[in-house]
Amino acid sequence: MKKSVLALAVLGAFAGAASAQSAVTLYGRVDAGFARIDPAAGTVTNVSARTGLDSGHLGGSRWGLRGSEDLGGGLKGVFVLESGFGLDDGMSGQGGRLFGRQAYLGLTGNFGGFVMGRLATFSSGTGDFDRIGTLDPFRTGYPGLGMQATFASMNALRLDNAIAYVTPDMGGFSAGIGHTFRAGGQELAGGGSANNAGIISYVNFRSGPFYGVVTYDRVKLGELAGDPTQTHLQAGLAWDFKVVRVSAAFAQESDQFALLPANIGGAAALQAAGTDASAWMIGAVIPRGAHRFAISYQDRTADALGATPEGERTVWTIGYEYAFSRRTTAYIVYGDVDDKGSYKTANWGGTTNTFIGLSHSF
Repeated sequence: MKKSVLALAVLGAFAGAASAQSAVTLYGRVDAGFARIDPAAGTVTNVSARTGLDSGHLGGSRWGLRGSEDLGGGLKGVFVLESGFGLDDGMSGQGGRLFGRQAYLGLTGNFGGFVMGRLATFSSGTGDFDRIGTLDPFRTGYPGLGMQATFASMNALRLDNAIAYVTPDMGGFSAGIGHTFRAGGQELAGGGSANNAGIISYVNFRSGPFYGVVTYDRVKLGELAGDPTQTHLQAGLAWDFKVVRVSAAFAQESDQFALLPANIGGAAALQAAGTDASAWMIGAVIPRGAHRFAISYQDRTADALGATPEGERTVWTIGYEYAFSRRTTAYIVYGDVDDKGSYKTANWGGTTNTFIGLSHSF
């Protein structure tokens, strides 16, 4: 909905910013429905099962502003401010940040694009610069069941204080590289050696029904003793046969410290800090007009480290979506998460998750 007047009237903060050669778009998604989360048998009692209304199944509820100005010669000034929230309770997401999903400013043109701000990484499975989320049959949605359950970066990895450059499409090839001066929060005194600073990158290729991508994140954790370096390598491909689209992906992660989400995929158990891990996924999507069927299987294995044994998580998911229109989709999804080894504790061994709901984009 490209209506500068509406967006400016709603927010009242950008008065006078629009002109004949600029535009501000108000956009977003509202998503809510029934959720049933059952802990695995033998770990905790059914009293711990959770049933009720929840938000952000197919995708997180959010609203945002997207602006651009034509500067001439193919050059444009652009910005995005995007805020997440829970539709069930109206609370802000991403730790209460006003624009926690993404917030950036930049320039685009024939050279590609350059941006700076709070960015969702090329490997994150979300945001404007994500390059790998399309491989997930469940589009990194459905908490605990999409690829974010086993691939650490794809659990919506976002970086503060970041800059990034993305090339234009070059015969199907595209690439990007970025740098964060500090992954979370304002930079500390002392420069890169005192901050969790690092790089993000990707390269992909698209030709007809084929899509392939590799992403690589590397952060030197200067805020931790010993300055360990955490890396995430992800690679995947997909082939669209029209009647079915198949995809597969693999990840290799080392020295899991600050960038491993505190509860990856909703787990109550963590591997030991500094552990290496690998993950893989295979899946398929069957589109039939307004109907969309999806299935996937995932595995994540964390290496043994010291007294911590090897940990393994397996996830299988099946789902159905029905598009009433281009903007409104109903869904029902079921999946099973099974944790073993260091991922399993006296109170945790995985869950079965059921989501039934409705999502509307605007």
